[in-house]
Amino acid sequence: MHHPKPVSAPKFKVVLIEHGYAAVTPERQIISAAGGELMDGEHLPLEEVLRLCEEAEGILVRRLQMTAAIIQRLHRCKIILRYGVGTDNVDVDAATEANIIVGHVPVYCVDEVSVQAIALLLAAVRRVVSTHQKMAEGGWDVHRDEPIYRMAGRTLGIVGFGNIGRAVAQKLAGWGLRLLAYDPFFEKSRADALRAQFVDLETLLRESDYVSLHCPLLPETRHLIGKRALSLMKPAAILVNTARGPIVDSHALLTALDRGKLAAAGLDVFEEEPLPKDSPLRTHPRIILSDHTAWYSEESQTQLQKAAAEEVVRVCTGGLPTSLANPEVLHRLGRWNEWTPPDNVVWQLRRLQKLGRGN
Repeated sequence: MHHPKPVSAPKFKVVLIEHGYAAVTPERQIISAAGGELMDGEHLPLEEVLRLCEEAEGILVRRLQMTAAIIQRLHRCKIILRYGVGTDNVDVDAATEANIIVGHVPVYCVDEVSVQAIALLLAAVRRVVSTHQKMAEGGWDVHRDEPIYRMAGRTLGIVGFGNIGRAVAQKLAGWGLRLLAYDPFFEKSRADALRAQFVDLETLLRESDYVSLHCPLLPETRHLIGKRALSLMKPAAILVNTARGPIVDSHALLTALDRGKLAAAGLDVFEEEPLPKDSPLRTHPRIILSDHTAWYSEESQTQLQKAAAEEVVRVCTGGLPTSLANPEVLHRLGRWNEWTPPDNVVWQLRRLQKLGRGN
């Protein structure tokens, strides 16, 4: 008599929360191949999803705010993996207290975001959008109402010299620009190869014709570019933000633009997202916008989903992630000596040292 082969219980469970993707085939294939079970909570009520999370070893999250209250419910969780570079929607301190690794994918869209930053900058420098609008309305006038200045010989200031900031520097290295960089957690000697001069933030703001933001959102960087910082910038300067919206004080930015204290801004990220339909940022004549799509290409989407699943599998099967937002949790887990930090988390370790929270 033939007896069906018993189905073995999964080695671990992973829950996806509010991801918004058309399909999660890469995640399912990778997790299933490792003996895990994937539970997609995209179309389930939040409370039902959270109940599933209570029994899961891995959580994949994109937009949901992972608060301390939610994290306290994750009794078996080993890793919360946020789809993306930043982890500002995860209470990292609460996760650390709960001995949970907070993972992310810091290298999946380096090319895309650096290109978008340059695209926004070029559009502002050459007034591409306003010229297009004028021509779409039937206009044609080679004599400009507002002057356009040559880029060669100008100074570009890069705030945050991680993967994306360095990619911007590499891409613009032959453009005849003077490159300045500010990053308190980056090894300054490594900037020499990119011909970037490290300076303090005030010097960068005072001397740059263009400022591009590439720092993470941390307590130290929230409203880093506010009223005082904007007052230091040249009236003809251009600000580009493809990092995180709250790094820039939107009200202060609008005031600076309206008062002629700043020439233009290119923004991909905002303090409130989606950007409200009645936001003055949407219609300001000196602002060029994109809707938090700097990260996107078909290739980066696939890379993100695969890398996220691989990181979760790595941790749920007893390993350590290649990158994490809370390195100090490894001390609590007694696994610090097992981990070799890659370049993309060195700044995190230096930040912890500065804060007196890491080795």
